[in-house]
Amino acid sequence: MNNTIDFENAHHFSLPNGLRVMVCHTPNLNETNVSMSIRAGHFYDPDDCHGLAHLLEHMLFMGSRHLPKPNAINGFIEQHGGNINAWTGTEYANYHYQCSGDAVAQTLPAFADMLRQPLFEEASLCNEIKNIHAEFEFKKKDDLRRLYQIHKETCNPEHPFAKFSVGNSDTFSKHSSTELKSRLKTMHGALYCAQNMRLCISCPMPIQQLEALVHQCFGSLKAGELASDNWPSLYTDNELGVQINIHPLQAAKRMIVTFALPALQNDYKCKPLNYISHLIGDEGEGSLLAYLKQKEWALNLIAGSGIEGDAFKDFNVSFQLTQKGLENRYRVVEALFSYIALIRQSSGEAWRYKEKAKLNALALEHEENVKSLSLVTEYAQHQFLFTPMQLNELRATIGSYDKAVLEHALSFFTPDNLRIKLISKDVKTTKVCAFYNAEYSVEAVDERELSAFRSPSKIEALHLPPANPYLGNEYQLVLPETSFDTPNKMHEESGFRFWFAQDQQFHSPKGDIYVSFDSADFSDSLPAVAAKRIWLGALNDHLQARYYRAEIAGLHYRIYGHQAGFTLHTRGFTNQQTLLANQLLDAAINFTPSERDFEHHKALQMQSLHNSLLNKPTNRLFSRLSVLIQRNTQAPVELLDVIDNISYSQLLEFKSAAFSQYFVEAFMHGNWTSKDAGSFCNQIKEHCANANSQPLSRSVSKLPIGETLYHEVTCNHDDSAVVLYLQAPSQELTDTVLCMVIEQMLAAPFFNALRTEQQLGYIVGTGFVPHNQHPGMAFYIQSPQCSPKQLLDAITTFLFQQLHELEFYRFYWPTIQQNLIKQLEERDLTLSMKSQRLWVSLGTQDLSFKRNAKLAERIKSLTFEEVQAFAGELAKRERCGELVLYSKGKFEAMTTNAKRTINSISEFKQLIPYY
Repeated sequence: MNNTIDFENAHHFSLPNGLRVMVCHTPNLNETNVSMSIRAGHFYDPDDCHGLAHLLEHMLFMGSRHLPKPNAINGFIEQHGGNINAWTGTEYANYHYQCSGDAVAQTLPAFADMLRQPLFEEASLCNEIKNIHAEFEFKKKDDLRRLYQIHKETCNPEHPFAKFSVGNSDTFSKHSSTELKSRLKTMHGALYCAQNMRLCISCPMPIQQLEALVHQCFGSLKAGELASDNWPSLYTDNELGVQINIHPLQAAKRMIVTFALPALQNDYKCKPLNYISHLIGDEGEGSLLAYLKQKEWALNLIAGSGIEGDAFKDFNVSFQLTQKGLENRYRVVEALFSYIALIRQSSGEAWRYKEKAKLNALALEHEENVKSLSLVTEYAQHQFLFTPMQLNELRATIGSYDKAVLEHALSFFTPDNLRIKLISKDVKTTKVCAFYNAEYSVEAVDERELSAFRSPSKIEALHLPPANPYLGNEYQLVLPETSFDTPNKMHEESGFRFWFAQDQQFHSPKGDIYVSFDSADFSDSLPAVAAKRIWLGALNDHLQARYYRAEIAGLHYRIYGHQAGFTLHTRGFTNQQTLLANQLLDAAINFTPSERDFEHHKALQMQSLHNSLLNKPTNRLFSRLSVLIQRNTQAPVELLDVIDNISYSQLLEFKSAAFSQYFVEAFMHGNWTSKDAGSFCNQIKEHCANANSQPLSRSVSKLPIGETLYHEVTCNHDDSAVVLYLQAPSQELTDTVLCMVIEQMLAAPFFNALRTEQQLGYIVGTGFVPHNQHPGMAFYIQSPQCSPKQLLDAITTFLFQQLHELEFYRFYWPTIQQNLIKQLEERDLTLSMKSQRLWVSLGTQDLSFKRNAKLAERIKSLTFEEVQAFAGELAKRERCGELVLYSKGKFEAMTTNAKRTINSISEFKQLIPYY
């Protein structure tokens, strides 16, 4: 069965008014994806009203002729099994939604109405300005957003990229609401017209019927005309050959080397930038990164990202530097130019390009987790640039070698086309950017340095990657075996369990291997966890260059910590995967970092923990929630002092003790035979001679019922935030589905009441939040203008009102019931997703591997009266444990009962009972 969208055979047509439409018939997919791209991004904002395009996007959700209530379109799409969203970019705005495959006839007219006939009510307009301002405030302490604003201030001021794209209450308050409404109508009338819009749909409806439906919905759009995109250059000579020094909020030492290019990313036949970024971003032995690590100048390198538009492209090479690297930054740039010279010299080596093309072809042929709506959204915008024939070739074209094209692309990678951003608390700054108050300065790169970049010294340690040894010629499927379609326990003894399941669903030459180590000496104290974090950082660094070739050949691995120890996870093509897993196991068990590596990774862990304390308040609160609820999870704030004081000899002691006794559980799932599994099982046993312990508990805190516990999290952020967490009394099916139902039932009303109507904040929501399979639900708000007490009062008032008036939801109950059942009954989208689900089931001892199916059955049998009874118990506080986490921001802290206040995390975890 084909579960992907066939873009190669897409159908194209235009309406008489000029609207171009691309349709993909997907008879095997029970979903519809719709995207409308409009040349109406922030480049088209009036000079005296920046942010207007963004405000217009918001206002289209605030009611239209046939769905006049704010956010009614959201609820309507949700009723048809979907969701709707939008974004405003530089040149384009995009509106997109997904729904059930058979619901397009109902949803497309509503979508067209939203785009064609918005109401622009002044009350909604004032509310959305508040929402946009809250969004702006939310991002004020985001280093990426601050960097983006500095980028705008250091490009050609005549280019529309220089405009402030978001908007806030200050930019909009310069105009009356009546004037803003008039301007919105003018912008909408000029830009939201057929000639300036492109529609893309994937849908199981027959093409002839769908074409008729599109004519019916969009045929009355006025034709209008295509908006001009005749912009000046993004950079003049004044903005090239410069270094921009930036003070970040987070502890960081980064350097971004930018090459200003024409829109080379639109060359879909040769794809020169993909090839160049593949080589510069190489992490194997002999690579630029390996050389910089050996010199202790850099920790990481990413190549190829950067802003882009229809006529421009920034190609970024981003370095995470060490202190030594910061001091030798120009030598790092010179090494980059030395490596680019190697790429230029090898442009005639077709085999290297063809290997990359083969990797692309393999990735496309065996692609997993295809995000259909994202692809449809991309194709909506692609219609502005490509012909129908080209559109049908875009994904199918894997790369055609063309030396002249590669050399032309490389001709732009010169010092004269260069911009350097240096991001560190150590740099000198002279300016403060608008809106985000980030400090920066601009200076010309010294001519002597530019000269060195033009003729870089040859570095013997640098060489381009050799032929990839992990790239196979054939990827064949094994024959199916009976009784192995679900996990079989193939081996169990004291300290070791091994499970195997064969893929008989996806028919893909791929698989996943999980090997988990439970060790008390890596998990039962703060120093143990600190030692584990440093050891894992050093181990992953040690493996990076050695196994990078495997990564790019579709053999991926992760070695990560969990609350009881650590896990090795490999995934991808089964060809040679067990070899890779064996090599990684051997490396993990036998690896001991040097004292120099220990000091280096200790410092990195300190920096990472400090940076995590600068995360946004809601992120901090949910992170702390996991710490308080899960027994062996530690908070960064507690780990900081411990990591700072840990010694190299202590790390060696913890590592030695951790590997002297442990429990191993392994799971192999995919395109293998049971004989392959048996052989791999024996290999793991040989590696894990000290597997002689019992598995460690994954218990969760048992919150008291009938009283609320409070915990304040100190955040370096002006916004306040509150999370109210309600914990179910058990992980039985009934308690689980009742939490799921109540959360789903209240999600949209909670958002509408507290964000849209009361305007409490930009971040408002609900979530079903299980911990180790124990169910719970959370209600949260982050706000720039309300104290935590005001937020908590608003949440509890809403909950008590809604829970007492649940009869109102009886009408929606069948829809909520069906949506949840559909979510639970959805088949795994990819082999890796199924592997992960089965692995989680093993971890929670769900050995029937049918928990979702059982939950779906329980929801089918659930009556509305049961939901009402549960809501009544919630309102009386007789059913769930309650925990309020809050961050006060710039406001006063909440006054709470001292007996119910959690001050010490460790003391709380010692005293609380556990499930």
